Amino acid sequence: MNRHHTAVLDSSGMNTASDIQNGETRIRELMVEFEQAAAVKDLDRIMAQYAPDVVAFDAVGELQFKGADTYRAHWQRCFDFCQGEGFFQIGDVDVVASGDLAFSYSLNHCGGTNDKGEMQTAWMRGTRCWRLQGGDWKVVHEHFSMPFDMATGQ
Repeated sequence: MNRHHTAVLDSSGMNTASDIQNGETRIRELMVEFEQAAAVKDLDRIMAQYAPDVVAFDAVGELQFKGADTYRAHWQRCFDFCQGEGFFQIGDVDVVASGDLAFSYSLNHCGGTNDKGEMQTAWMRGTRCWRLQGGDWKVVHEHFSMPFDMATGQ
């Protein structure tokens, strides 16, 4: 059985409940795969989820990243900064899919070990916009942000 589903419209032109559920289920599977790949710093598995023309807003680095090659270089810099073991957990996930578009948002606890072997982590907010392309869901926009106190900068 093919676990990748394309949107099918019923006679009213609307997605069936089954199609919507399949999209949401597949995106949740992809988010688990992403979490696992990020934890072991598997850049190829991470980048397989992005569309070639992805636009990303990350909490660190440039204001925006355009294109998978640019975003891949950013991910590599992040992995290089965290010298040792990686850490990435996705929680409080919500996914909405309809047709060939979907979005998800989550709270992410991520980080890695520093040069002293100490695990350093932080909580991030994440939003991903997905498009069904080539039979599977790809991230076309991603936004990670980190809360901070405006008075203290922390």
